[in-house]
Amino acid sequence: MRMQGKWYSIRFLDSVGCTRHDETIMKFPLPRKRKKPPTLVDGQKEKPRQKLETLKAGKLATLALAFTKTLVDLYGPRVAGSDAGHSAAEAIEDAYKHFCDETTKTKFPLDTKAHSQPFTIMIILYPLLVVLMLIGLPWISLLLFIGFCYYVARELYFYRPFARKNRCNAEGVNVHGVLEPKEEVQHTLIFSSHHDSAPLQRYNQLDWFSYVKNVLFPVGLFIACGVLALVQIFSELLASALFLPNIPSIAQLILLILFLGATPLLFPLRSMYEKEGSPGAGDNLVSVGMTVQLARYFHWRKDCGKPLRNTRLIFCSFDGEEAALQGSRHWYASMADSLIDPIALNFDSVYYSDQITFLEKDVNGTQQLDASLARRCTEIAHSMGYESRSEAIPRLWGGTDAAEASRCGISATTLTAVAWDDRSKPSVQHTRNDVVEAIEPSALERALSIAIKLTDMVDGKRLWEESKEEEEEPQTEVSLIFSKLTNR
Repeated sequence: MRMQGKWYSIRFLDSVGCTRHDETIMKFPLPRKRKKPPTLVDGQKEKPRQKLETLKAGKLATLALAFTKTLVDLYGPRVAGSDAGHSAAEAIEDAYKHFCDETTKTKFPLDTKAHSQPFTIMIILYPLLVVLMLIGLPWISLLLFIGFCYYVARELYFYRPFARKNRCNAEGVNVHGVLEPKEEVQHTLIFSSHHDSAPLQRYNQLDWFSYVKNVLFPVGLFIACGVLALVQIFSELLASALFLPNIPSIAQLILLILFLGATPLLFPLRSMYEKEGSPGAGDNLVSVGMTVQLARYFHWRKDCGKPLRNTRLIFCSFDGEEAALQGSRHWYASMADSLIDPIALNFDSVYYSDQITFLEKDVNGTQQLDASLARRCTEIAHSMGYESRSEAIPRLWGGTDAAEASRCGISATTLTAVAWDDRSKPSVQHTRNDVVEAIEPSALERALSIAIKLTDMVDGKRLWEESKEEEEEPQTEVSLIFSKLTNR
């Protein structure tokens, strides 16, 4: 604050876990001589306020990283449904409370074996399929094989699981906070993330030999078993003995005995996932930190008399994303009908500033998101000078929480910033190396800047304007200056 030719700063110091303005310095240019604000007079509703200028995203990115490091240090890996995950959810709710008008913590039943159970079933089913072929019943073997493939496709590829009511063995916790606008709600903008971390995979694709030996070869054996059942069916059709118990030919018999003897080769699939989880800093706790900082930013604007006019903001942190999107599935199923004209921007795996991508398709490229929204966000990024693109998530890369929003009819996309090829940039997701140091602060800064501009465009009803890159929104005029900012 400047008085009589000098600047005086107001500094806010809070704990990192639930910071409100954490080492923030606000400087307001005032006249040399401080005057007492005038009292209210007839017709005047409030005292004059200082004008404000847009807050830079560099400090918010720094705070998001500090928030992430604190929670990683306190709770470590946070596998879905674990005590560490529950504790992290409580800390996140406390952080939201400082900036939101309302916060809610929701518990839901969780199946922690969503990804590992298919491998366990495969080990049991494999010798059964071989035995059925040995006694001349390949058609039963083939039906079981097809049924299992359908089950795996739904569970692990399309993320459309069968009902889990009797399979749930843990409890997940979702957290969300709401920041209300000044006037009637006409739009809802959801910023989502997830706080659970992935269980470590014992056999990682980066160790190619081990991955081939312990994963690809056993799965290949199981697939070959299904193909062999189909071949035997054709041979029995020619012999008119398809539905009769019989003994296969000598060549088939020898081959089936070899397949049966290879059953132990499938045993490594039982330990496909370790009990320990990844630290999960970039995937995806730092995204939770970004939602907290977005809540901080828009709460600050509201405090300064510049709230959003008609847009309700919801900040979400889901559990169970790494267990086939169970947390977001539960949240959107219960909340979708109450949302007014909703748009969802999900953050997931934000690591590299030159890899910003908005997803047009999710869940291994099988779930359509709002491609128009993804491309519009890309245009917003380009107008700010950021390199970005919109595309489908690659096959076998899994899915994000935006998929569940889209399945409930919500316009949604995911902002991610990771190298898909595992070679041009280090791939630390789902590994022990997923720590804060692996995240580029500039990636967070850009993601936050895009989210802030998207919010202002939604609230100003300018999201779908024709002239997208030439016209800039007039900036509010008051200045919030931070120490240790980037130059952006």
